[in-house]
Amino acid sequence: MAVHPLFTTGYAGCNPQSFLDRLRAHSVEVLVDVRRNPISRKRGFSKSALQSYLHANGIRYVHRQELGVPEELRRRLRAGGDLREYFAGFRAYLGSQDESLRTLVELATMSRCCLMCLETDARECHRSVVTEVLLAGPDRELLDVLHI
Repeated sequence: MAVHPLFTTGYAGCNPQSFLDRLRAHSVEVLVDVRRNPISRKRGFSKSALQSYLHANGIRYVHRQELGVPEELRRRLRAGGDLREYFAGFRAYLGSQDESLRTLVELATMSRCCLMCLETDARECHRSVVTEVLLAGPDRELLDVLHI
């Protein structure tokens, strides 16, 4: 049974070209945007602009809104909530996203995928919880998660 890399990254501190360079350095074929709301104040990183830019550079863009953090959890964190509680709430939410997680595993075993959100440090980002849940699931032996 082959093990497939699943990369994760954040775009903070990047411009579109440096972000593309990062993806190319790891031969990423599909970028999976796991932001609930794929908009950004940072030029080039809102859904349409990013999708067009990546497409023009040979990388497929997939938005998986259901793997983003629900508004209620984000609101609680902004109101002074604890990051540990935020991640626990998100883990619980992901328990209802089996089909989306299965689809993500299938995509990652067919192509070189990278999960993307804003934060540079995966430990401070919900994408680390997505990968944690995947690595605790039935397909854990299929994936090797690498934060880039």
